[in-house]
Amino acid sequence: MATRRYRCYYTPRDALGHLNPSETGAAPFVQFLAANAEQALSIAQQVTGCPVIEATRIEG
Repeated sequence: MATRRYRCYYTPRDALGHLNPSETGAAPFVQFLAANAEQALSIAQQVTGCPVIEATRIEG
């Protein structure tokens, strides 16, 4: 059951599929509900198709 909100930061890819980290150091993120951090990481990987850096639980 998805009951907690998570923000998952990832490393984006360019048009050719190569990893394209931000030059500013700020990673893009996706945000959604998941049961736990492990599930959040898995969902983020599926949604973005990119390597996920971390999942952070958002309180509130």
